[in-house]
Amino acid sequence: MGLINYIVKLITFPGAFLKGFLEQLACRMFGVPVEFSKYFQKNELCGHVEHMLAPKKGSFGICFLPHIISLFCGIVFSIPAALNIVYLGKVNVFGVIFLYFGISCLLNCFPLIEDAVNMWDNIFKNKDTKSVAKIGLAAPAAVMYLGAFLEHYFITILTTAGFIYAIPYIFVLFIK
Repeated sequence: MGLINYIVKLITFPGAFLKGFLEQLACRMFGVPVEFSKYFQKNELCGHVEHMLAPKKGSFGICFLPHIISLFCGIVFSIPAALNIVYLGKVNVFGVIFLYFGISCLLNCFPLIEDAVNMWDNIFKNKDTKSVAKIGLAAPAAVMYLGAFLEHYFITILTTAGFIYAIPYIFVLFIK
């Protein structure tokens, strides 16, 4: 599975590079030491940086900040391109480039499983975490936790393809 992961990350290199850069930036923001910052490795760390497990607040930040920025970039680039290519049937160079960049960001937006498990443990198994924080962080933590497993088993390819195909039709429903 490592080889397939590496090939997918190489094909979607803009999103993998962005995710690795954002993860390293988040590690720096939360004071978590980065052990190895090579973004393209032939293992599960492809598109990520190797870092120490983050403490309490840093664990959520290291998972959430790169995820939300990659997700935002993927949505911003893929919606207009999918509207042009999928819904209207107009294929042009900029539409293809935007769609490629959007898909690569969407495929690489979730954290590693180890980071997601560490985040989940720091939020929900830590007795010091307040109940208000647990309630407020439950939905984003669950999405990132599930997404980490989906990305590990390449199911994000299917979800991204479904999103790219369905979003123009859903988007047009709200505009009409």
